[in-house]
Amino acid sequence: MDATFLTSIPWYAWIAIMGVVVFGITTIVGLSIGRNTELSKALAQNAEINQKLVDRLDSMDTRLASLESTLNDIPN
Repeated sequence: MDATFLTSIPWYAWIAIMGVVVFGITTIVGLSIGRNTELSKALAQNAEINQKLVDRLDSMDTRLASLESTLNDIPN
């Protein structure tokens, strides 16, 4: 693009052009922030679910250990 093209655009058209550019930038930034917030929420939910699974596995391990102990105490 040369300077002649840029100077041939009327001043009021620059307002619309800048509006489109600013709107595009704010939309991109807004989407980026929204995705980061959604990602944080999803990670927090995953951490909560993982903790529940670990607790459940620990309780199953305890029950299995008591069952093994009982089976070992039975005479042959």
